[in-house]
Amino acid sequence: MIKNKIKYFFNNLKVLTKKSLKCLKFIPRFLKTTEKVVLGVLFVAIAIAAFFIWQNHWIKTTHEAPAFGGTLVEGIVGEAKDLDKHTARLTGAGLTRLEENGDVKGDLAEGWEIKDDGKTYQFKIRSGYSANDLLSQIQNKNTWSSIDMSAPDDQTLVFKFKSPFSPFLYVSTEPLFNYGPYQITKEQKDQVTLTANKNYWQGSPYIQNIQINLYENKDLLTKAAKRGEIMGYLENSTNNVQMSNSQTFGYNLPRELNLFFNLSKADLQDINIRRALRDGKTPGKTLNLVLATSDSDKNEAEAQRLKDTWATLGVNLEIKTYDNVALQKDIIPNRTYDLLLYGQDYGPDPDPYPFWHSSQIGTAGANLANFSNKPADKLLEDARQTFDFTVRDQKYKAFRDILADQVPYINLEKTSVNYIVSNKVKDINKVFGFSEADRFLNVNQWYIKSKRVK
Repeated sequence: MIKNKIKYFFNNLKVLTKKSLKCLKFIPRFLKTTEKVVLGVLFVAIAIAAFFIWQNHWIKTTHEAPAFGGTLVEGIVGEAKDLDKHTARLTGAGLTRLEENGDVKGDLAEGWEIKDDGKTYQFKIRSGYSANDLLSQIQNKNTWSSIDMSAPDDQTLVFKFKSPFSPFLYVSTEPLFNYGPYQITKEQKDQVTLTANKNYWQGSPYIQNIQINLYENKDLLTKAAKRGEIMGYLENSTNNVQMSNSQTFGYNLPRELNLFFNLSKADLQDINIRRALRDGKTPGKTLNLVLATSDSDKNEAEAQRLKDTWATLGVNLEIKTYDNVALQKDIIPNRTYDLLLYGQDYGPDPDPYPFWHSSQIGTAGANLANFSNKPADKLLEDARQTFDFTVRDQKYKAFRDILADQVPYINLEKTSVNYIVSNKVKDINKVFGFSEADRFLNVNQWYIKSKRVK
């Protein structure tokens, strides 16, 4: 027996010392070939068992934690200018930021006071940031130019309004300042690369790099996703791309595609005609109308659908498409249309004032329907001046009831998006916000690399 031979060997050793351990090399001389194999297998089995016991203990006594490193590669469809829109939340920070429950929390400002019955907002800036620097960045971007702004000291920013303005706390979440969780390190016409900002006030993000690739069309994005060249992308009703081993996060945007009636046009001043068209009924007379919209594929397709549908109602639509520059600098300011197929983006605060108050009629305003209604104006004015969200919601509901009755527009689509991202990216939990860039609101918590810690 093998164990008897080994026992005999050691019984003949006087003392087992470091020196005598050298004798172990002579054990094989006492063993047959088959016994050597058995002993080798036994040692391997013991080593493997010991490893699994150690591994099981390690797993039980430790947990996975984020580690710094990795690169998240995303793909978007669009033009070069769209890259800025998608990186806004990565490179920028606001005075405040939104939580997923809709609450406003401090970002570069650690606190604030609302004074003078809502006419004055005073922000206390975090240590490490300069109020004068932030003020300079605002002024250089020509943002909020109608607001009286000042920095009485280097940790205080003050904004003053002529009348109470309750939406401003939400407006202040806009990422205007170049102190976001990432910094752009490389830019090309079809790609931008960002690296974690180790000086970010919430701490360096875990994902070391984010790369956003630009594709000319959906087909190219689809091929990139299928080849595994990208790890994330946004999906909507016109961009259904599939990617394996991924997770999906959906959220709604405060953005609508609407058809606006120009109420300064004689035929469209008849509320019964507007109601009939909204309800898909014959308006009672033949109408010849000009519909203006952008030259995007989506808007052109929707305009054609309306033309075909309304032709059965006795309405002849002439579709005129323009690039966005022409629309915004000429067509919209001069209201040279009967109908306008266009999008509205309400932003983080659902304040409809800029789009529907009668003061916004004219070349400088965004009241695209030339809608004027005194009760509606009063509701919008009062809503802006109350800081009671319940009261604001009540006034907004009453305002929406007026719109539904007066029909200055037809809502065609509300926007929702899905964020599809690889399972390799962890701790996303939930995606929320008011723009495509807002998918990155909590990007500093995401991670790709991990480690075990006790």
